Amino acid sequence: MGFLLRECVSVSGFDAGTGGQSQSIGKNFNQTAMSVIKISERFFAMGFVVIVVLFAGCAVALIAFSGIELWRALQPSEVLTLTKRFDLILDCIAMLTIAMAAMELAHTIVEEEFEQSTRLSAAARARRVLSRFLVVVVVSLAIESLVAIFKLLHEDPSKISDAAYIAFAAAALLVAWGIFIKLSQQGQARGD
Repeated sequence: MGFLLRECVSVSGFDAGTGGQSQSIGKNFNQTAMSVIKISERFFAMGFVVIVVLFAGCAVALIAFSGIELWRALQPSEVLTLTKRFDLILDCIAMLTIAMAAMELAHTIVEEEFEQSTRLSAAARARRVLSRFLVVVVVSLAIESLVAIFKLLHEDPSKISDAAYIAFAAAALLVAWGIFIKLSQQGQARGD
């Protein structure tokens, strides 16, 4: 946008015959461009608000569903085998893990888009956002792999390798994240 504004100013300065009129056109263009920018900022801010509310709503719903399942698993009047109770509790853990991920993502969006108290470089900001996101993903995958392993031990032990793939994916993400952090810090140190 800055390039376009500079070009309009240079064109308006070129027209010597109608100097006042071209300055007025340049001023009107600047005002229009600024109002378009403000409108687009408000539009995207409202979009982020909707996303945050939906993430938080999904997390609250998952927490409620988890509470209902936990109550069902622990209720002595229900006639359930111990294995079925164990599976219900594992389902609660899986739902709570996803709820935690949704809440963390909503929190990250609020901090990054609305609470701009600290000004970081683009690289530092990207590293921070990516790190927060990957922490949630790696922890969620690790918990999901454990839940899947425990479930498959009781249901179908031949499919445990499928759950192991989830654990390997979490480990690979953790290694890749560590490499990213190391390389980006080295790059930033060389740039300073």
